[in-house]
Amino acid sequence: MKRILIYAGLALLLTFPVYLGLANTPIINDWFLYGQGWAAFHPLFVIGHAIGITRNAAIVIGTMFAVSFCLSFAGVAGTHSVARRLSN
Repeated sequence: MKRILIYAGLALLLTFPVYLGLANTPIINDWFLYGQGWAAFHPLFVIGHAIGITRNAAIVIGTMFAVSFCLSFAGVAGTHSVARRLSN
């Protein structure tokens, strides 16, 4: 349990830099620019309107932060696992 909390804390610290990296990726920018990204997020927009979120940007940003946290958590856990195996 202690290890998971440490992973979560480190992942929380890395979430914003990972978010900035994702937000500035040309592939994701082009995906939204040409409309495919908005179509992919449409089910989340419908759910968001059902619970009272009226801005689509808030849904996209929240989702990107959640994805950034998951990527950070996986990166921290993976790095710890590799470092542990290399040290043994």
